[in-house]
Amino acid sequence: MAAFSPVLTALAVAYPLVNHLVVTLGMHSFGLIWLALVMAAGYLLGSRSPALLGLAVLVMAAALISKLQGNAELLLRLPPVVVSFSLAWVFGRTLLPGRTALISQIGERGRGEPPASLARYGRCWTWIWALFLALMGLECILLGLFASPFWWSLFTNFINYLLIALLIVVEYPIRRLVLRDLEHAPFIESLRGSLRLDMR
Repeated sequence: MAAFSPVLTALAVAYPLVNHLVVTLGMHSFGLIWLALVMAAGYLLGSRSPALLGLAVLVMAAALISKLQGNAELLLRLPPVVVSFSLAWVFGRTLLPGRTALISQIGERGRGEPPASLARYGRCWTWIWALFLALMGLECILLGLFASPFWWSLFTNFINYLLIALLIVVEYPIRRLVLRDLEHAPFIESLRGSLRLDMR
């Protein structure tokens, strides 16, 4: 995957802020259009994935149709659910028989033959991430059904990202403690290595 350009990085950072603003102001159709534009930018400046471009076109079409039918708010609440469960599947599918757990794949990079302790640790944390993301998807559903637009947006655009960041930060010292017999890269280098992993 190509490295993020400064423009794409800025759009990714701005997305939650803009999304929160349009939701709290009731501009739901604009929120869908903004999502489509961010996806299109991701295609042009980053991944070049035809699937991402196709999804951007579908979201733009949904935005225009929902503008006419007045159901844009419901459609705007779907992406956090889809993203959470999709990521849970990315982690969970690597726990199937005959597969190497995703966190183990990250930990094994550059180590050659990994020790059994690393494989067990990676499998455990892959389970944690899969369950965490599935619960986040369930949270997004419940918030979408029962919460006000403000609280739904606050969680899906800010708090959930903070929870993900917190889990990433907490895992690092646990890894160094549990796998203290192994050599560990500095936190930032380790994080960069994780982001470069091909999770297809």
